[in-house]
Amino acid sequence: MKIKEYAKTSKIPLKTLRWMERIKTISDPLLDNDLIGLKLLEKLWGMHDFLRPQLSQKNVKYRKTLIATCDLETKWERYAFSRFMNLKPDERLFMENLIAEIELTFRFRMSVFDIRKLYRVRKRAHRAKERQVLKELSEEHPEDMEMSNNALGKSA
Repeated sequence: MKIKEYAKTSKIPLKTLRWMERIKTISDPLLDNDLIGLKLLEKLWGMHDFLRPQLSQKNVKYRKTLIATCDLETKWERYAFSRFMNLKPDERLFMENLIAEIELTFRFRMSVFDIRKLYRVRKRAHRAKERQVLKELSEEHPEDMEMSNNALGKSA
């Protein structure tokens, strides 16, 4: 069975199966041993008890970054996100420069759709940075924060 055919009925995404083929964990077409291993992996795929120990080996910063970027499909999107997140408050990153940088680094010509994606990544990174700044401010000055509706001081 070919990897592409298997991916149609599997929980494991085609991209992951292709990666497994690239690192020579499985072959294309799939052998009997590959199918046995993939069936086991499918049973464990996405289970919290399987993911938790793997994630616990990573530090908190890595886990937060992973969560923030897990739905960005490509390496260049994750790269762009990290470029925006790592900017200092007074720094600017112009889109034309970033587009040229991505095209040079990842060796492809960005289409109109890719550039649109890049603008979405930038917007997402800006929102994440705003949330990060607000969180830092609230941690520095907790007395400035208003009490929530269910706070003890507001109960009758």
